Amino acid sequence: MNNLLKPRQSTIALALLAVLTLTSCGKKAETPDAGATASPGTTTGSSTSNDSGGSGSNASIPPEAAKLGVKPTNETTCPNNALVKGKMTKKRGNIYHIAKSPDYDKVKPDICFKDTLTAEKAGFKALK
Repeated sequence: MNNLLKPRQSTIALALLAVLTLTSCGKKAETPDAGATASPGTTTGSSTSNDSGGSGSNASIPPEAAKLGVKPTNETTCPNNALVKGKMTKKRGNIYHIAKSPDYDKVKPDICFKDTLTAEKAGFKALK
């Protein structure tokens, strides 16, 4: 008979269960598409680049861009097969940087693309 919870313990246990249930209600299970490296609704970086006008990007990568691009290998580097750096900015919108762009090595990409055509297809425009 000692295995039964006391009324106060039962109330606390139910309250904790309710809190856990409510906090998980708004979360969707992430199921990445085959070939996509960033799930829609996730950020791949929120750091700013030197040429973004100081406007950081906290927006998530659009789903169509996530399907066409790949995740950066680290803060400022893209994989060897996707050297076009995509950067999401508030002031300029979605822009891409090629290796000949000023300060290319310092740009912190949100997504990387295999070429400029793919970047443009994903909704990114050339840096001016």
